[in-house]
Formats: sequence, structure tokens, C-alpha cells
Amino acid sequence: MILHAAPTLFFPALLDLVVTPRIVSLTSYVEVSAERFAGLSRAVTANQSRDAAPPFEGEVVPGQLPPTVTGAYHVRLPGSRLDRTLVSGASFGPAYENKWFQGRSYALLDLDDPTLRAAEKADAAVWVCGLDYEGCLRPFYNAISQTVATKMHPMRSTRTLGSPACLAIYQPFADIPLTQCSMTLRFNPRLRFVSNLDGWEIARADRVLDDITSALPQIRLIAGGGQIAPQSSSTVTVEIANASGETLDRDTTLFLEETGGYLPLKRITARHGRATFKVMSTGLDLGERFKIKVGFRTYTGLLDVPFEVA
Repeated sequence: MILHAAPTLFFPALLDLVVTPRIVSLTSYVEVSAERFAGLSRAVTANQSRDAAPPFEGEVVPGQLPPTVTGAYHVRLPGSRLDRTLVSGASFGPAYENKWFQGRSYALLDLDDPTLRAAEKADAAVWVCGLDYEGCLRPFYNAISQTVATKMHPMRSTRTLGSPACLAIYQPFADIPLTQCSMTLRFNPRLRFVSNLDGWEIARADRVLDDITSALPQIRLIAGGGQIAPQSSSTVTVEIANASGETLDRDTTLFLEETGGYLPLKRITARHGRATFKVMSTGLDLGERFKIKVGFRTYTGLLDVPFEVA
């Protein structure tokens, strides 16, 4: 598991990351002066009954998941502003003593959220969250499923929405707990971040772009491709592997596309990391070439298997 943290977030926000097997929350705080903190505290107390606020069942506490809510379609909101949340720096640890913080927002990924559908929760997901130019976190989404057509890098995907990437969670298979997923976090070098996960490695900005390749499964050719006779069939065998080249002992579904020829099945089952499928040269003439592309449901085209009719 890779945990890379890059000090490349320019907005001055303190980030609080909490990771559980099914839920991840990221909360942003901005530093305020002691006088500002006192004034905000008085204003929150005076206007508590009149302020519009989410119906939280409890308070937002550093180092914990945001509280559940009432009156919503699900027990947890995917995100919220937190302007009324005021926290002393000591709550984040000794490094933040004698500092004062106002909550700005949180974003939450809940794999049990009923609005998440099959394509979003597919194998090879990259859940991303951006921080906008006011320090507010945008809701998590699976950047891979959102950019199937463009194959845009997740870091660019968040930026096109006006919120530079803050956190990326690489979930190689849909049943892998979030606590076992590799992550890339971008943080402000002055205020840094706190997390319930240990083992973070400080990384250069240019290095984290390759985290997606290191964290997600790959597909390699074992047998097949090359020459195929006219109006005949050929068998292809592929394996699912990690970035180190080790076969992954997984049962999953692979998705096929063809640029020519014919595929009797376009969804095939991999058993213990290996799958075999049939390719037919139906309708093609001598000398014509085509490819079979192999991938996952939304993480497509990971392997090209070339054929030539001969």
C-alpha cells in the first residue's frame, strides 16, 4: 500500500483525514487569530437557534468521522460547510497548540451511500476530492468512471471542476476496504495534515502522478495474438498482475473491445487472476489487422492484443 503526501497545496488549510474500511472523511480548517476565534464563538452562540445548519446528530470532532444526520436520504452527508465549527489547535496535537481554527468544510466517501451505482463502484476506482479556491472540499467521485471517454488523469479531472486535487484513493477492486487502499494526499506545507493512518511518505509533486499505475491492477498477455487464418478463431489468455508483475489471485470480470473481427463474449470471468477468451476473424480479408482491447468496466484498454489475418 502506497501512502504519498506531497506539500503542494497552496491554499492555507489544515486537513484532517479519517479512514475506516467503508468510509473516508476529509475536513478542511482555516487558521484564525485568537481574537477572531473569540468573536466567532460569541456569534455562533448568539445565533445558534437562527442559523441554518445541517441537522447533525452531534458535533464535528477532529480525528473522527462527521456525525450522522437526520432528514436526509442517507445517514451521512457527502459534504457540508462547517463555518460554525470552531476548534482549538490542541485538538490536533502538540504541534498546533496556541493556534485557533475555524472549520471550512468536509467531504465524505461512504461506499454504502445508496446513490453510488455499479459503474462508480467498479473495480479499479480512483476516488478523488478537490479543494476549491475558497478552501472548501468538493464531494468525492470516481474519476475513472467519470472520464472513460477522455481517459483524463484524475489530478486533471478535479482541476477542470475548479478544485485542484487534494486526495486520491486508489481502490484496485470493489471489495477492498478503504483502509487497504493506496492514497495520494496534497497538503499545505505550513499547516500540513493530521490522519489516523500511519506510514505516510513525503513525495515530490512529479512523483505522485504515477501513483495510479503503481496502485491499480494491470493486465498482461500470456498467450495469443499474432496471425489468425481467415474465417477462423483463436484463443487468448491474459493475467491480472500488480505493478511488480505478480499475478493477483482474484476472481473478477474483464471487459473486451475489438477494432475488427468478432468477439463471441465481451465480458469474461477471470478466475484466480487468469482469463481465456475466443477471437474470430469473421468478415476480414487477408492482410487486414485488428486489435482486442482488454480492461475493466471503466478502467479500459489496459492491454492491446494485435492480430493479422494471414
